[in-house]
Amino acid sequence: MTLPGTIGACAAYARQRLGREEADVLACGALAVSRSCLFAFGERPVPAARARQLGSWVRRRLAGEPVAYILGRRGFWGLELEVTPAALIPRPDTETLVAAALPHVDAGSRVLDLGTGCGAVALAIAAERPGAEVLATDIDQRCVALCRRNAERLGLRVAARVADGFAGLGGGFDVVASNPPYVAEQDRHLAEGDLRFEPRLALVGGTLGLDCIAALVREAPARLRPGGWLCVEHGRDQQVAVAALFREAGFDHVQLHRDLERRPRVTVGATAPDNA
Repeated sequence: MTLPGTIGACAAYARQRLGREEADVLACGALAVSRSCLFAFGERPVPAARARQLGSWVRRRLAGEPVAYILGRRGFWGLELEVTPAALIPRPDTETLVAAALPHVDAGSRVLDLGTGCGAVALAIAAERPGAEVLATDIDQRCVALCRRNAERLGLRVAARVADGFAGLGGGFDVVASNPPYVAEQDRHLAEGDLRFEPRLALVGGTLGLDCIAALVREAPARLRPGGWLCVEHGRDQQVAVAALFREAGFDHVQLHRDLERRPRVTVGATAPDNA
């Protein structure tokens, strides 16, 4: 199929097939122009290769592939991150995890982002607390490599390594932050929308979605310094169960943080201080 050869005609082609917002985002990416150019310079010709690129991207989106994977990037906490199908797509909900962790991170704090994916949480914390020592881990080597690329491109000081949970990491962390798999294995949403394309290993947390969270909360006290904080993202209907897990593990000051839509999203708790 031959696409029209001007910016305006290419944008119209995409808009006829997709929603306006997605069409414009893909058109800007494929044609390498700003969004204002779609309106102000619609008569400008575009190279045939870029028009073909847009056609390919539109077809991929019509097949359901997430825009972030098509573009290979996603914004998070003001950072432009490379994303690939090896990692979950960073979402605004997870910015709640960063916001919940930051008050407990000082210069010199040792921070662990467990299950980092593309590195979104670790990189956001490093951007806000450049004096902190931030370690990002993931069970998937591809995610670790992706996190390292993002850190290098952004000039942020984050170490990344392969690890299965806390195995081989030692202890002495001031803050452990994690967005673990927490979707129930029979959740219907796994067969809908973007989730169909995202790594199942990073999504599914057992029958009720709590297996990974339970293991994390159980093991974290031994890895945190006295008075250290655990910050965990979870599903909007899991807050009661997660709070119970925190208390059973001996955490104090257990608090719930809500996302921008006021949905339960992150639970935090602290280990007992030395003088407890």
